[in-house]
Amino acid sequence: MAKKWIGAAVLLLVLVMVIVTFQQTKKEDPESHFKKKNTDELNVASYGAAGDGKTDDTKAIQKALNSGSGKKVIFPKGEYRITESLRVKDNTELYGKGAAIDAGNDLESVVNVKGSDIDINGLLIDGKNTALKGISILEGSNYVSISDSKVQNFTQPAKKPLANMTVSGIRIEGGVRNVKIDKSRIQNVKARNPVKGWGHFVARGILISPESKDQPESENISVTNSSFKKIGPKDDGDGIVVQGFKNKMNLQILNNSFAYTYKRAIKIQSPGVLIKGNKIYNNFLENNFYATYKEKNNYDMWAAISIYANNVTVEKNTISGEGNYQRVIDVANASHIKILNNFIKNGEKGNYQQSDIVAITNSKKDHIQDFTVSNNVFVNGRYGVYAKTSIPELIVKNNKQVNVQDYQYPYPKEVAGE
Repeated sequence: MAKKWIGAAVLLLVLVMVIVTFQQTKKEDPESHFKKKNTDELNVASYGAAGDGKTDDTKAIQKALNSGSGKKVIFPKGEYRITESLRVKDNTELYGKGAAIDAGNDLESVVNVKGSDIDINGLLIDGKNTALKGISILEGSNYVSISDSKVQNFTQPAKKPLANMTVSGIRIEGGVRNVKIDKSRIQNVKARNPVKGWGHFVARGILISPESKDQPESENISVTNSSFKKIGPKDDGDGIVVQGFKNKMNLQILNNSFAYTYKRAIKIQSPGVLIKGNKIYNNFLENNFYATYKEKNNYDMWAAISIYANNVTVEKNTISGEGNYQRVIDVANASHIKILNNFIKNGEKGNYQQSDIVAITNSKKDHIQDFTVSNNVFVNGRYGVYAKTSIPELIVKNNKQVNVQDYQYPYPKEVAGE
């Protein structure tokens, strides 16, 4: 009899564990969260927001947001001027109908997001060139969606310490999970002062990085079907930057367009990234200059993509432009890299004779491992693949080169895999 009770108890325990595991798996499915939409609505106008571009609507909007959990907070068409950062918490959806939220004075961030299940849809977030950041997604946030929105006109405010901090359209801190940015536009994000402790002008369309050393990893972030334009200046103006994380992030950068990103479109300094289906265009031709570097201006952009971390795939992207890059795809100290099926072209008008298509450098003692460059089209450059040091596991095959002086240099001399 006792054995039967023990057997039943074990069976019950296994059943409970299966149910709990199923529920956890279901709960952690990002797409099911992103598809959820709140049905109850409240209108910021009902809380006193004027939307006339002159009235300070900060308190009225914040009051609506404080009551917005489980609801869709509607912003009717208009310009909503704010003088303090707005705070968005759990289970809140912001929905704009031709509506803009404008910075009315020096702000660190127009919107601060901290919580789970938060959706920003159809809004224009305008820094009016007096706010440092557009949307900040703070530590602890989970399942955050930004879609069909525009983030524009950000720079360093006049007051310190904001005057010497990094400017960004969207800022994602450490300890953030499951973020989806889709069908949005990030534009006119420009630094006008050197960053304290760095001495250079730094601007990011999207910056994904810990705010402090004690913040945990961020993961499961996608940036898709969006556009980046006028992120500068050349000193360090990049469309998307991820840095400061040690674990694989599962960051996906898919089907976006980049124009007038002064230094580069994408910089990767954390592992676990897929860059696929993007269009990157170099709009500059002898008219893009450094402000704080003393280097000669013999190239129009530093790179289209820089990779300084392991486990990165660059696939099916189209890179072109008027001017030339110093190196189109710039890779340093990185292993487990795949560069596949891309069309990469230096501008015909630029000084491409000294520009390499894929440049690989290694300053560390460990050898670069598992590096493949295959099935790409290389147009206009010095070398198709430039490897300054020996890379035993470099595979270069089935690439087509047009107006490229040499296939690769100097290692290996023979094309691996062919």
